[in-house]
Amino acid sequence: MLIYYCLVFMLLGLTGPVLLLAGKRRAGIWQKLGFIPESVKRRSGKAKRTVWFHSVSVGEFNAVWPLIQSFSNQHPDYSIIISTATQTGQNLAKAKAGDKATVIYFPLDLPWSINQWLNELKPNLVAIVETEIWPGFTFECFRRSIPVVVVNGRISPRSAAGYHRWRAFFGPVVRQFRAIVAQSEADADRYRLIAGEQLPLTVSGNLKLDGLAPAAPEVTASLREALKLNSEQQVLIAGSTHEGEEQAMLQVLSMLKQEHRNARLILAPRHPERWNHVASLIESSGFRVRRYSRKESFEADDDVYLLDTIGQLFNYYSLASVAFVGGTLVPVGGHNIVEPYAYAVPVVCGANLDKTRDSANGLKGAGALTVVNNASELAASILALLQSDSLRRRHGEAGRTWLQVSQGAVAKTLSVVEAVLQETYNDPHPGSGQQQGVLSK
Repeated sequence: MLIYYCLVFMLLGLTGPVLLLAGKRRAGIWQKLGFIPESVKRRSGKAKRTVWFHSVSVGEFNAVWPLIQSFSNQHPDYSIIISTATQTGQNLAKAKAGDKATVIYFPLDLPWSINQWLNELKPNLVAIVETEIWPGFTFECFRRSIPVVVVNGRISPRSAAGYHRWRAFFGPVVRQFRAIVAQSEADADRYRLIAGEQLPLTVSGNLKLDGLAPAAPEVTASLREALKLNSEQQVLIAGSTHEGEEQAMLQVLSMLKQEHRNARLILAPRHPERWNHVASLIESSGFRVRRYSRKESFEADDDVYLLDTIGQLFNYYSLASVAFVGGTLVPVGGHNIVEPYAYAVPVVCGANLDKTRDSANGLKGAGALTVVNNASELAASILALLQSDSLRRRHGEAGRTWLQVSQGAVAKTLSVVEAVLQETYNDPHPGSGQQQGVLSK
């Protein structure tokens, strides 16, 4: 670990000016360096038992939130810590969980930063969401016999190839996890490729699916009223978009307007720092921008609504006739393509689906998902769905049925977390640093 820590320290020395000067990266820098706010110290001093959930950003927090809620409801005697690495993740975690959890920034992977937090929080268990593998943090927890559990575990084929190339280093790190709850058998196999066959693995399905309970009808009605939408208007929502995808959707809208004057477009960019840029893009494309942050609404046929906020997209999908999910026309790997199906809304997306491959395969197999290769195919597919109520309904209902059948990951994951906690509680030799087995399926 000494060599690893030296490399991280050297990297920090090289990137330190960027961390301190760049606003986006500077967020939470003092906490990341191990400086603990007094408010956190006061709360942690009262805690008798603590579970720490780490979700790097918005997507990971949304995935683990149903698990956190379930754990909190069933174990009110535990204090809950939630850490993120990004400011957007931090803001969302505080908004949703600030009343029941202490929300912090995850420390840099250096011993003095890590140990400051471990000394203060003394967690009984740490749950890492999805693909986060931090050798230093894992080692320091292992050394203290603090069990680390991976929940909603996911490794893309590309990441697995990189970890496998360095398996002599990453293999022992992965073997220090007390349990790994993977999203799919394919993900479980990738963990085995990195660290061997004897890992304590359980396959649960995707936690994100359990959190997709549709908003109440009155919520949808309130949104429709606020945006001044009527029943004759067909609504397109482009969620979690990246550079190039908003332009593609604006081109689609221009084509649709030739036949569907009542078509309305809502754009929800993935990253807040792009909101003003997307607003300018809307205007330069010949449309008028209407913004959530200004409490504006649709008023004319050439209006485009910009959802410039975090954490509201899921409810807005309830307004949609058809949805496009971003990170798929550009080489990002895709975001949550399942959310619109909670409302039986059919999804059209690009072919870059590495990060959501299992869900994409399931939805395609159910006859629910339309995958396109470029903007012209995107326009044609959306137009076909808008022109056929039966096609739109068939795709949407097929996706909703697949979603309902695929839920249940929270209960499976919670059982693993509880088993690890019980095993740790009964450990007669705390602090021994010995690896122990847990459920393996």
